[in-house]
Amino acid sequence: MQLLEKKQINLTPIFLMGNAVLLIVLLLIQIINFARLGRVANSKTPTLVELNDGSSIRVSPIANDERSPQVITYFVGQTMTGLLSWTGIPKSDDSNSDPTKKAVLDAGVQVGEKKITTNVWVTGFALSEDFRGNFLEELGNLTPVDVFNGTTQSVLAVRYFSEPQKLAPGHWSIDMVANLVVFQGSNQVGQAIAFNKTVFVRAIDTPSPPSNSSDIQRIAYSVRKAGLEIYKIQDLEIGK
Repeated sequence: MQLLEKKQINLTPIFLMGNAVLLIVLLLIQIINFARLGRVANSKTPTLVELNDGSSIRVSPIANDERSPQVITYFVGQTMTGLLSWTGIPKSDDSNSDPTKKAVLDAGVQVGEKKITTNVWVTGFALSEDFRGNFLEELGNLTPVDVFNGTTQSVLAVRYFSEPQKLAPGHWSIDMVANLVVFQGSNQVGQAIAFNKTVFVRAIDTPSPPSNSSDIQRIAYSVRKAGLEIYKIQDLEIGK
């Protein structure tokens, strides 16, 4: 009687085939991932960004100490308008205001021997610390006393901004041609005063305020989060 010899099954080919299939699957996954990354890398970067106030500016990828001309112009326009538009009258569009209560005029903020409006004081955080104090005192000397009793107001009417000129990495100058229009009493036409300046701007890093920050810290951050500050303002020499 012959003994039946047991056949041993060789699993090596099956194991090798399984490994090959697994490697092919992993390779396909890698190819798909690379394809997706390529589409993201080659996709166009959004160039239009909407700001908190509803306005839009165009942006593009830039270095940390660089800013686009549009961002610089917008920052200078908003800052100079905030510094030179004076009113002691509360905002009329305050939806939380009680119409039965009498509006309280802005008491202003003391700078030196004079006062500036609260809005000017807030906007002043857009100025560098070595420039801010002296410039706010100058604005205090220019601000009419009647601003704080509600009979005088002013507005900065900008007529022209030049293209920002790069002075050094992270530093620019921009020329502004404007009129400071002062309205006194019943004069609705206003008196226009030429206010033509060269504004010097530089890039800054603005860290986020801590969770336990004070009101002043939060105000300063809200103004400086643009990543720019004005460090000098001088008279514009037109025609030279």
